[in-house]
Amino acid sequence: MGDFNNIKRVCGFYVSSVHLITMMLPYLKEQIQNEIKIETFLEYNLNNNVKEIVKNITMNKQEEKILKINWKSNKIKKYLDIDKKLKNTIENEKEINIIISGSKKYIFETNKILNKFIEKNIKNKTITIINCYEVEEFDDNIREILDEHDYMINTAGVHKIEDIFEDYKKVN
Repeated sequence: MGDFNNIKRVCGFYVSSVHLITMMLPYLKEQIQNEIKIETFLEYNLNNNVKEIVKNITMNKQEEKILKINWKSNKIKKYLDIDKKLKNTIENEKEINIIISGSKKYIFETNKILNKFIEKNIKNKTITIINCYEVEEFDDNIREILDEHDYMINTAGVHKIEDIFEDYKKVN
């Protein structure tokens, strides 16, 4: 079966765009160090926040590459938007990280289109999809979000949800 994709679904929760970027920095540095491609689908522009945060840390190659990630908003409305954005990446990379951040509706719609794209176009790749949710928007639905993912990201990295919330049991 040559059509195998290893897809890791990760969620993260943040209280502000500054918190989101700060939370992601250690993970991004590690991925860049391992030469893993990072793509973003962002409802809101994070460019200025990333520049502000990165300028306050010692610059090395990882930070320079973090600045080169597309932190501008990209409105995903249809399949073709994802197709255009990811076509070159899927041909040249064996492993891809995809960061999605925005409203619950934006994250849901982007994932729906992305899943269709992955089924059609991506074979034999390792894909990590990181859905980043603003806490204020999801107060009562956090369990629902956790159930849709297997891992969670925080400043300590990516871990199984059960390792972060010991009493959590996934609902199938």
